[in-house]
Amino acid sequence: MAEKQLTSILSFNIKDELFAFDTDTVRNILEVGKITKVPNTKEYFLGVINLHGNIIPVVDFRMMMGVKKPKDTKDTVIIVLSNDGQTDSLIGLIVDGVKEVSSFSEDQILEDTIIDAASGTLINITFRGTLKSDTEFIHIINQDDLMEEIEN
Repeated sequence: MAEKQLTSILSFNIKDELFAFDTDTVRNILEVGKITKVPNTKEYFLGVINLHGNIIPVVDFRMMMGVKKPKDTKDTVIIVLSNDGQTDSLIGLIVDGVKEVSSFSEDQILEDTIIDAASGTLINITFRGTLKSDTEFIHIINQDDLMEEIEN
């Protein structure tokens, strides 16, 4: 009998919704500190930070997901991601807070994510699916779509 493949995810919240990234792409979780502004960029692009000598662009993911004028709290963090494992592809995303690292196996059902097209979000990303965890739903983000949206 073949072993079931486990996928590990880092869940985080934006307002009252839970989202997740594959942990293989998460490089750091940082407190929000000084961000150097970059002129003539999209509203949700806040600027850049220096992390161990690497200049990393920082995006307010809350704004990308349609939150108007998000407020930072003590739980607000920057999740640093890399889709391809290279330091030149690092990007920081500001979220309301990190919840936990968890795993799910391929026998757990990953449902299609239902998106309200009238919600007025600013971006066009897709989700790998939605996972039901106890009493919560976790929307797993397609990071390729996210990176493409940020780069455009």
